[in-house]
Amino acid sequence: MQRPPETQVARRVRARRTILKLTQEELAVELGVTHQHVSHIEGGHAVPSLHLLVRLSSRLGVNTDYLRTGRETAPLGIDGAIRGDERLSATAKRHLIGIIRELRGSA
Repeated sequence: MQRPPETQVARRVRARRTILKLTQEELAVELGVTHQHVSHIEGGHAVPSLHLLVRLSSRLGVNTDYLRTGRETAPLGIDGAIRGDERLSATAKRHLIGIIRELRGSA
């Protein structure tokens, strides 16, 4: 069986994982997928879903644009990062943003 050509996303995921000194197994556990799935993504045999691409970018410390295109875009401000965190409730997000604004002196 012939191996499909490696994608740019595959190369960028593997490069960032390597820079962060993560194994495929460690990354897979953090993402809630199998290490085989990570291997397939890095080998260009699978394309991550949009949801997984977002989680990958977050864990690898880059934005989704970088994984897709190789171009960095301006990072989200802390307010945007808090609003975008699916693990936080709406109330927790409001409180955290309020605390940050108070600390900045712009409440």
